[in-house]
Amino acid sequence: MAKPSADSAKTANARFIEADEAYFDDDFEKAEALYTQAIAADSTVATYFSKRSLTRLKLGKKADAAADALTAATLTEAKSSMLRQHFKALVIHGRLATELGSYDEAAESLRKAFIINPSHEEVCALLEKVEPLTTPKPKPEPVVAQAEEAVAPPPRPTARHEWYQNDEFVILEVFIKRVQKDAATIEFSNQGVSLSVKMATGSDNNHEFEPLMHPIVPKESTYEIMSTKIEIRLKKATVGLKWDCLEQSEAQRLAKAAGKASLSSSRQGVSWDTIAANAEKETKLKPGEQSVNQLFQSIYKDADEETRRAMMKSYIESNGTALSTDWKTVSKGPVETTPPVDTYAKPY
Repeated sequence: MAKPSADSAKTANARFIEADEAYFDDDFEKAEALYTQAIAADSTVATYFSKRSLTRLKLGKKADAAADALTAATLTEAKSSMLRQHFKALVIHGRLATELGSYDEAAESLRKAFIINPSHEEVCALLEKVEPLTTPKPKPEPVVAQAEEAVAPPPRPTARHEWYQNDEFVILEVFIKRVQKDAATIEFSNQGVSLSVKMATGSDNNHEFEPLMHPIVPKESTYEIMSTKIEIRLKKATVGLKWDCLEQSEAQRLAKAAGKASLSSSRQGVSWDTIAANAEKETKLKPGEQSVNQLFQSIYKDADEETRRAMMKSYIESNGTALSTDWKTVSKGPVETTPPVDTYAKPY
């Protein structure tokens, strides 16, 4: 796909920002038109298709939404640095294709998603549903004489991992031997880390740890590739907080999702002090969220007005998935929702 000119890319980004504003204001028809203009100017950006897919789903255009999700998956397929976005696009397309009765297409995307994360509950459930409904493939003609015994394909690589912690860091050790330094790609998010290793056999060894038990500081998290393992140091967002486990259980994820649903997505007439008071009240009502809210309150309490506005704007607009104190950056446009790999962003 041809790379757009600098002017086209700039125009596409401007339309994309306007489209996000329209989407945030629930003007989905306008948002769809603007996302389409962004794609017309630059059709190489997977995020444009992903966002238009969500918008078309809001408008009831399920088939168009599925097509956009498939395009997003295709654009990110060969990019190891975009593994998380690629996985999300595959899951969304698999889900929508299943609902539309396109079982062969659904199965193809879901099989790819399964290779990336074979423990993902929704992917496993959807595959179990669509596999019996796919078109049977013709059986190959029997071979009369076979000189050599067929060789079974090599098993998908796996890796053992362990973790421990101190007051400042959670140290995650993934035991893979003899990894070349340029063969590993590691990405940090506010509450997750993904690892992709290109093995000597040509296969990919992928691991996702998300959502983590508590938030981390991506910019202060590091990793080191050693001869027998990859050591990943996750900087705790709350220093001194003891982690009971590395990742959240399904029950904990559902509890957090229920807590975030109570936050308003409206930007009109926001009272920052009132929201902070509500956050404090919510902490008392929901013990499971105390660590996050305590961190939020401790920073908010001593911050200046611009920092407070940045914190509340980023937290509300991202549906609780991002927290920024930089008002200059946050004020430029809406803060994107970045849900964990195995969740689906649903604006309220």
